[in-house]
Amino acid sequence: MSNSLLTRRRLIAAKVESIEGTAETLAAADAKILAYDPKVSYDFEMFQRNPARASSSPVGRIVGKRPAGLTFKLELRGSGTATTEPEWSKILKTCGYACSSLYSITVGAITSGPFQHGEVISGGTSNATGRVIINTANGVTTLYFVALSDTFQSGETITGGTSGATATTGSVPTAVGKVWEPITFNNGNIVSLTMGCYEDGIKKVLRGCRGNVKFSFKSGEPAFMDFDFKGVEAGITDVAMLSGIAHESTKPPAFVSASLAIDSIAALLSQIDLDTGASLNYRDDVSSDRGILSALITDRAISGSFDPEMVLAATYDYHAKWVAGTEAVLDFIVGSSTGNKFRFYAPHVQYTKVEDGDRNGIKTAACQFDLNAPIALGDTEFAILAL
Repeated sequence: MSNSLLTRRRLIAAKVESIEGTAETLAAADAKILAYDPKVSYDFEMFQRNPARASSSPVGRIVGKRPAGLTFKLELRGSGTATTEPEWSKILKTCGYACSSLYSITVGAITSGPFQHGEVISGGTSNATGRVIINTANGVTTLYFVALSDTFQSGETITGGTSGATATTGSVPTAVGKVWEPITFNNGNIVSLTMGCYEDGIKKVLRGCRGNVKFSFKSGEPAFMDFDFKGVEAGITDVAMLSGIAHESTKPPAFVSASLAIDSIAALLSQIDLDTGASLNYRDDVSSDRGILSALITDRAISGSFDPEMVLAATYDYHAKWVAGTEAVLDFIVGSSTGNKFRFYAPHVQYTKVEDGDRNGIKTAACQFDLNAPIALGDTEFAILAL
């Protein structure tokens, strides 16, 4: 009698495809992430043949396109070194995010500020350029940025290309971590993955995968990234579980000491949810034996929700902010140790609904919101800083 297969004995592997939609060979080096509840789903198109005939009996269907899905959750945890991407970074990139090196530089008094998140700054002496990360107002002495060209110098004047803000640098740039930001799909700049789910002796492979990610934060618990991938079924075989996998050893930080602020107020809340809202669509390909080349991200609409304790309107009027279409900054931190600390920053949060809520007898404002970006500064609605 054969042995039973155990549901919990599962792992996933993922590798960036050198050619979109062409399956890569997976190995232990591609399976370092620790996933929760990985599950593969199939939605094969079964063409119903119904020719006119004397009999009412059905005839056999024809299998057509073979799309597949893979869902799982990952803990939000660092690599242990702020300037080194965690293993999950390759997964996040295929959900429409770019990862860049994050630099900081010391600045003096800021005039005509703040420097705006996403704007390009230039050095008056070095002619270096960079892209600002986080609105930076007078009184803040550290400016975060992504380097674009050349290197800023100490003692030069930097100028914001959108805000016109200026400040004098007091140091040379220092690499301090990584930053992930949403990007718009353009000429294949969002890579695709080959993904495999190993299920205690069965290997299910998907190719041409891209996905959507939701972030969930609950007080006192690790933060999670909930992934929903679409791709093309690329084989189901009997294969032993991968061995010799070198998993990252950092433990995820709990969502506490978050220094959370929304619209500059320290709201009391128990959870936050953020949804990238990526629109995933299949690329039909009649030359493929599966009828599909890959899944493509064609649009996104980042949104979220949280549940702050309700306060008097004189303290903070959630409903008035909603009706006025006011945009505000959402800023919070997960973790405290270098190499395992993340800052989530959204500069243009707009309430889309405020309802009456209850949390253990405490009145709350059940808020839903969108994450926006200025027309002149696209792809700036959200940033995740690894510090």
